[in-house]
Amino acid sequence: MTPDVRIEAHHLPASLLGGLPVGGQAPEQAGFESLANAREDFERRYILQKYRECGGNMSRTAEALGVERSNLYRKMRAFGLLHTRREEA
Repeated sequence: MTPDVRIEAHHLPASLLGGLPVGGQAPEQAGFESLANAREDFERRYILQKYRECGGNMSRTAEALGVERSNLYRKMRAFGLLHTRREEA
């Protein structure tokens, strides 16, 4: 509910704006060269946030994200959020 006729960005909580100032940043200001780069950055941050919210539990994180656990492992490795066994050795 807002006092105005339309819902504007300043009516939304900061958590929905991804910490961006009201009005957000233009893609070139945010450092994204393409939509794919912006999507990858968002996905990486979102997965990491859910992982932390789930206390580092992969099964709960996968469930919260609505993906298979094996897919979550792959994505997290690809984003550099998990080490492969070779890197650990």
